[in-house]
Amino acid sequence: MKKLTILFTLCFSVLLLTSCGGESAKNGKEKAKDFKLEVKENYLPGEQAAQQVLLAYRTKDVDLLKEYAGGMMSMALDEDAMDRPDYEEQLNSWDGSIKEMRYDSDVVTFEDVYYAFAHYETNKDDPNKMYVVSLKSSDKEKWVITMNPLNTYKKATFEEKKTALPE
Repeated sequence: MKKLTILFTLCFSVLLLTSCGGESAKNGKEKAKDFKLEVKENYLPGEQAAQQVLLAYRTKDVDLLKEYAGGMMSMALDEDAMDRPDYEEQLNSWDGSIKEMRYDSDVVTFEDVYYAFAHYETNKDDPNKMYVVSLKSSDKEKWVITMNPLNTYKKATFEEKKTALPE
């Protein structure tokens, strides 16, 4: 009887631990499905991709981030890429919305490249600094992260960008 009680207690403890967030609690991860993104009927170019990139960083979901990374970069991404203490504060205060989108373009090796900049948070200590996700596209539809996707921009620098995607 004593062995049965110990076995029952052990099983109950394991069940309780896993139902209370066992693995994700150990890793300090927030689940993507538990975070509420702002949902819109119409998204600006790159806006939905920017939300997903931020969600990936916020929840430390490498697989989700890889969906928005180009070729070689997706192979290089791992758990260490998600562990960025400098992003923690800005991502923890992010409310799931994109405040404003700006755009630019360039020609790289004879090919048009389009850039989207998604303002998602303002620096609490300095309102002239904003946090921005940087994405790029060659077809204006598939958006991928740039080499350094989360940046801090001066408000004036961000406002110099175009409000509409260049033709």
